[in-house]
Amino acid sequence: MTKSFTSEFPHVERYFWTMVNQPNFKKIFGEIKQTDSVPPVQSAAAAKKPAPAKEAKPKAEPKKEAPKPAAAAVEEEAAPKPKPKNPLDLLPPSKMVLDDWKRLYSNTKTNFREVAIKGFWDMYDPEGYSLWFCEYKYNDENTVSFVTLNKVGGFLQRMDLARKYAFGKMLIIGSEPPFKVKGLWLFRGQEVPQFIIDECYDMELYDWKKVDINDEVQKELVNKMIEDEEPFEGEALLDAKCFK
Repeated sequence: MTKSFTSEFPHVERYFWTMVNQPNFKKIFGEIKQTDSVPPVQSAAAAKKPAPAKEAKPKAEPKKEAPKPAAAAVEEEAAPKPKPKNPLDLLPPSKMVLDDWKRLYSNTKTNFREVAIKGFWDMYDPEGYSLWFCEYKYNDENTVSFVTLNKVGGFLQRMDLARKYAFGKMLIIGSEPPFKVKGLWLFRGQEVPQFIIDECYDMELYDWKKVDINDEVQKELVNKMIEDEEPFEGEALLDAKCFK
């Protein structure tokens, strides 16, 4: 900007020259001088013509990578590890086919004792399977019927992970609260499977007792629970649920 222009703004001019003469400014910008005249603006006609575009050179093809050794390729594309087998699948084969029992139970509509119960004991393999009684630990809390039924229903839903290895009957006993909840379970193996205990928190809400099939009293109790016999232990059944 020329002196003739900035002199019309004396305060701004004074501030500008004060600032640019500060030592720190001078270190960066050096000595500032005011121009005497405004340089002429170049006209569009006089603008330089664009230089002719240089002929594009063909792009060099990227170097192809040498094929990796077969061992390295296998290492990179390693197959996913197989899912570990359930320990129950590693047990010795059993003569009892669980699905055959479930089918017999479902299809028997009459003469249940003579057909289904007898068929169960004919199929039962005490070396490959075990029977268990269970009883809810907090029966005194079962004061509302639908809440008790939902509690048992939820338990059976969460037992779905054991469907391949188990069969169960759950009885809700009593016509008046508090209602008792008792069950009978058939499990693959000789113990309550650990993976069920780990995954289904309901298991710890029950007391578990292994059935002694040589005890005729216990064996008859198994029959009654499979059959949903009523009255059961002198009481009416509110409901009986089956896990199969």
